[in-house]
Amino acid sequence: MSSLQGVCRGFMAFSAILLLSQPVVANENVVGRAALSPEAALASDEGVARDRQLASPLQLPAKTRSILGLPNANVGPEAFGAGGHPFTTQRASRSDGIEPVNSYPWRAVGKLIMTFGNQRAVCTASVIGKSLLVTAAHCVHNYGSRDEGFATAISFQPARHEGQKPYGVWTGKEWWIPKVYHEGQDTCLPQAPGVVCANDVAVIVLNENDGKMIGDVTGVLNLPPLNNDTDKEDSYGYVFFLGQNATQLTQLGYPSKDFDGLTMIRTDSLAYFEDPSNVILGSNQTGGSSGGPWLQNFGTPTSATGPAPSAEQIDTVSAVTSWGYNSGTVKVQGASRFSRNQIYTEKTNIRSLVGDACAANPNVC
Repeated sequence: MSSLQGVCRGFMAFSAILLLSQPVVANENVVGRAALSPEAALASDEGVARDRQLASPLQLPAKTRSILGLPNANVGPEAFGAGGHPFTTQRASRSDGIEPVNSYPWRAVGKLIMTFGNQRAVCTASVIGKSLLVTAAHCVHNYGSRDEGFATAISFQPARHEGQKPYGVWTGKEWWIPKVYHEGQDTCLPQAPGVVCANDVAVIVLNENDGKMIGDVTGVLNLPPLNNDTDKEDSYGYVFFLGQNATQLTQLGYPSKDFDGLTMIRTDSLAYFEDPSNVILGSNQTGGSSGGPWLQNFGTPTSATGPAPSAEQIDTVSAVTSWGYNSGTVKVQGASRFSRNQIYTEKTNIRSLVGDACAANPNVC
């Protein structure tokens, strides 16, 4: 049966330092929450992937249905080859070891373990500041559930590989989500409310570990370059190609539905703009990959000594995994773009979240 997967929900932690009973509303668009018990995040390093599933291609955006050759009505299963989006999905590490996952930039990505009530679940996150992660909002909050929707504990395992945790386990201190996600008022497809939305993005502030910040241990991935005079940040790396605003992206994640959830998985695919403020790529990743980074110019610098390919900035996160659709022949995933939109009109959603997290914790960015 066709299914649209939320590709994992997450959980976050509450700190004994702040002991907040209510979330912090830093501005009209952002809600933050502090951790109550970081130790609770260490109780287990496993969990189940929680999928948000839709059963019909009609719940995909109309342009995506057209591009993939999917039906515009419920006419039965799609014929093999009727749709498709080219991609490659393979493990990021060697078949006989952890390399290169234990090297930068791979090691700035890790497995996220979250707790809602008595249930553990898993997502993926990546390091974008000295003590700052980016993930999907649905990894730290149940859409529209307001204060009750927040998770209660979170831990992060950078470069997790099978039984190895080469850079330790880090606990969450605070997490920040869009206020419209908190209240269930985000801009979403009417046929996929709470799933295909414009602002499924969150940032997490981590506690230090042995007096160190995680960015000093793993390295830090980039955000799209900030330029207040142009729309460059909103469309960084995209060009008009075959009728679409498109770019090549690398997706990293720890899918655990139909995967082991313990090894990093890499997907490379052409991606394009979609409504509402989404990006679509082809991928075989599944539940557990939510919150994983979608990277432009991924890798290490080339050794070219002559005129090298133009890359203004490498290892740039411009979206995180949000949802997926898998019909058996068509396999795509979507993400809320790091962009300005109907909610975030002055600066992008990611810059607003990071700005408030950094204002509350000046040393983490």
